[in-house]
Formats: sequence, structure tokens, C-alpha cells
Amino acid sequence: MISLLKRLFGGSSSTKEFKFLIYDRGDTIEKNRWYRLSHWERPNFLKYDATWSKDWKVYSAEENIAGVTHEDRQRKFLELADKNDFTVYLEREQKNKFDKNAIKVMVSASEQSGKRIEQLGYLSKEIAKELKNEPELDARPNTVLIPVSGSPFSLTLKILVRSQAYKKKQTRKGEPE
Repeated sequence: MISLLKRLFGGSSSTKEFKFLIYDRGDTIEKNRWYRLSHWERPNFLKYDATWSKDWKVYSAEENIAGVTHEDRQRKFLELADKNDFTVYLEREQKNKFDKNAIKVMVSASEQSGKRIEQLGYLSKEIAKELKNEPELDARPNTVLIPVSGSPFSLTLKILVRSQAYKKKQTRKGEPE
């Protein structure tokens, strides 16, 4: 079942419909789509059951994103997150004057005018520092609390790093025969 959650942004003329699925207990949950279970008390709390290849492993299963309410980022998220090709990814920002290990949380999705890319925020300074020696990073959406009825907006991600098996395979490829 598809549901639409409407959110008002600062004025009566500006609304956004956010599409997600509602499941009953025991239903098979579709991958890579926003959903909620029908018995959950908070109708604006959604989960995302993402997939990734075995070459990645979960570094952090639920990491809060810092700065998601800055520069109208929550609206940008809601405008893109229910698109079919919605993608979350991480991008290092070495020239960040506040944190040399800064890692931006980015999203992209297609719109009629083409591919749209937006920044949603940053990983925490602590996590960015822990990940400074990881050459490759990725992320998947995990949960979102959509800001309705005065509730705050929040977004969590699963952070992915390359698996040890992948790293070993890449090292073997670089060895002379």
C-alpha cells in the first residue's frame, strides 16, 4: 500500500507529498524503498531497508547526520528521497576550515530538469576522524523522522566501508604474477 504524507513548508501554498509504503506485520518488505509498519505509533517515522554488495560491510548501523536542518536541507531531502533513483553517498571535504576530516552527506536523484545533487549535512567529527584512513566509503539511508505536527526532522544512515575480503582481493590483484 502506498501512502502520502503531506508536510507544510512555511506557507499554505507550499506542500510536498512524500510517498512511502505501509506494511502489516508479516508482509514482505520491499528493498530500497521508504516504509513504515501499520502498527507503529509515529506515522512520520520511516525506515529504509537498503541493499549493497558483499564487497561492503556496515561500519555504523545508525549514524545521525549533523546539520540536516541548516540551509533548508530537510526540504531538499523530502523533495528527492522518494524518487526511484534516490542515492545517498559520502564525500570528503579536506578543505573544510573547521574539520580537516569532514565528510559530507550527499544525495542525488533525477528530476525533469536532470540529475539533482544536494548536501544534507555532515557525519559527526568523531566518526569522520575514525574513518579518515578508510579509502572508500559509502552510505545507505536508514531512518527518517519527517517533521510534521511540530516534531523535529532527523535522518540516520548506515555507513559502509570496504570489506576485508574485498581489500585482500584488491591487494592480490596488485601483486606481480
